[in-house]
Amino acid sequence: MVENASIEDVMKVLIASRKHDMHQLWTTCSYLLTKSGLPTEILAKHLPIELVAKVEDLRHKSSMPHQHDLTSALDLDDQKIRRMRRALDSSDVELVKLMVMGEGLNLDESLALVYAVENCSREVVKALLEIGATDVNFQVGPTRKTALHIAAEMVSPDMVAVLLHHHADPNVQTVDGITPLDILRTLTSNFLFKGTIHGLTHTEPNKLRLCLELVQSAALVISREEGNNNDNNMKEDHTSGSSLDSRLVYLNLGATNRDLGDGHGHQMEGMSLHHHHDPSTMYHYHHHRHF
Repeated sequence: MVENASIEDVMKVLIASRKHDMHQLWTTCSYLLTKSGLPTEILAKHLPIELVAKVEDLRHKSSMPHQHDLTSALDLDDQKIRRMRRALDSSDVELVKLMVMGEGLNLDESLALVYAVENCSREVVKALLEIGATDVNFQVGPTRKTALHIAAEMVSPDMVAVLLHHHADPNVQTVDGITPLDILRTLTSNFLFKGTIHGLTHTEPNKLRLCLELVQSAALVISREEGNNNDNNMKEDHTSGSSLDSRLVYLNLGATNRDLGDGHGHQMEGMSLHHHHDPSTMYHYHHHRHF
């Protein structure tokens, strides 16, 4: 019956079938959208970002000569993604790792990080990133958002911190030229002038402020270090000490801790910097409390 429905209804059924775990209906709707030719810009207005990315991925695979082959590929990919998401929901990151190693699961194409950021705990996101098989700056779908863009939209300091710890780039732009920092500045402005943020039923001002401070600090550190690299022929014997000092200056969130009156400032007490000889980690986040 869904084959005779309008494309708008197919998109609604697709969302419902995913939510209620109706596998066959999901496969049928995915195939219908894949061959519909509807522009991704239109899909993005009606579907969640992960579903738009999935349809786009299926369109790339739709050059297969037979519908049966395409349907089989849809089934196989969807089964893997469902298993992966169930594993993430139950915090079984080890199973996800086994799927990567044994079944060739592509964590980027399956949007594992985006799903974990939106639906799981900080610990799950951290463990997923530590598998080392996902690009923390992978840009999703036609909007080209990263996990950090999404964490910023969620106003989740927990997720922002763990993503930055694993080298998320605060300067990555969407297709519209928007960075995570732009998102947080806009949300802050809206909150200050309107008292609410569209799409969020409840926003704690201190969480918004902390997200902004984290992302802004990371962007400033990158800017400062790039400036140092461009000026590398000045005072070479002073470079190592000044580089660490610059990080301490820009990442000194003590003022933020003092300003945050409801206890959220304590979230930052465990954030320290590794020594300059270890550039692999800009942030070291010892997380003792949860938001």
